[in-house]
Amino acid sequence: MSSSRTTRKKGAIQSLEVDAKRGVITAYGQRFLFIPVELIHSIEDRLVDMVGPLTATSFQYEIGKRGGSHYIRMAQKAGYDIKNSKDVGMIAANLGTLGGWGKLTVQDIDFKKKMIRLRWTNGVSVRTKKKGKTPVCHFGRGVLTGASEAMFGRKLESIELTCQGKGDAYCEAVIGPAESVARYAETAEK
Repeated sequence: MSSSRTTRKKGAIQSLEVDAKRGVITAYGQRFLFIPVELIHSIEDRLVDMVGPLTATSFQYEIGKRGGSHYIRMAQKAGYDIKNSKDVGMIAANLGTLGGWGKLTVQDIDFKKKMIRLRWTNGVSVRTKKKGKTPVCHFGRGVLTGASEAMFGRKLESIELTCQGKGDAYCEAVIGPAESVARYAETAEK
């Protein structure tokens, strides 16, 4: 594990340590859990059944935001410079993609405006046999928003512009200050 804290950066998979005796998996000093994606779908479905789709969406997003900041702390422990666009791309690839969240790439990042545009395919909330009319990646978008908040040091919001869950070729979100995201959403609608 010490090599993950040096300048040699490793992805989540390469940094995993399994303690079979204790039944614990760790990486970057954090405990991980290996679960099937179907469990995420079950949680999403149960939330919708219990509180309705609108509130469930909000819960998924807010829970994701809380968890997203942990990814940035792990990245910092692994030696990534969160103020460097190349390293932010590596964080997406190593902690996002190799962590099983889907194929994640940074499309654009503006440190001055505190905005980032991310694209991913095969996200955990996308169901191959179920297509809807609206984006479905609320939990994952929340994780990305929380990670971006920790990276930029301020409260942010996001909007998912395209989603494989509604038949698009990929999922894409813009994350930034609420007023900037609102302007971006208005422009994208036109």
